[in-house]
Amino acid sequence: MNTVECSEHCGSPNNWPFSFPANTCAVTTKFVMSGEQPIVEVLHWDDEGWQFMCNTTDNADDGMVVCMGCLYKRFPWISKFKDLLPNHSAFFENSKWQIEELE
Repeated sequence: MNTVECSEHCGSPNNWPFSFPANTCAVTTKFVMSGEQPIVEVLHWDDEGWQFMCNTTDNADDGMVVCMGCLYKRFPWISKFKDLLPNHSAFFENSKWQIEELE
């Protein structure tokens, strides 16, 4: 599990719901972080990596590595995925979240 050195912007968020440190790295897009697009897919990989994606781009230049603490501060509702098993994804479809095993 990769981590980043957090500054005061992240710190240790109140009521941290996850079982790993807040400075754990996650991948997202600049569109998610700017609020232009919602998170519609969450992936939890076998290597304990996380992705929070909008699925509007596949351009690597649109990607960002952020710390989970900062992501949680901006989107506290992601705590609903604290028990998402490795090698699983959650995707938003038909107004609800669906969970499936990654292939």
